Amino acid sequence: MKSIQYTRHAKNRMRWHRIPDQEIELAIEKPEYKESSVEGRSNVWIEISGKFLRVTFKEETDRLLIIRAVKKKKGWR
Repeated sequence: MKSIQYTRHAKNRMRWHRIPDQEIELAIEKPEYKESSVEGRSNVWIEISGKFLRVTFKEETDRLLIIRAVKKKKGWR
């Protein structure tokens, strides 16, 4: 797996929503739902403890850049 780098915005959202790095890695490795986003980005969704984690990232040649991570009450369903 490529190295993971977080933007400042992603780190702030992770802190705000209390999302550990392990949940981000799990969502990227085994997403329950994946969709395309703007500017070559992707959104992956996974359900954890009754909430839906959405991770927005961009895959580059040598790394994965995590742009945003949020937990929501409603998911892709």
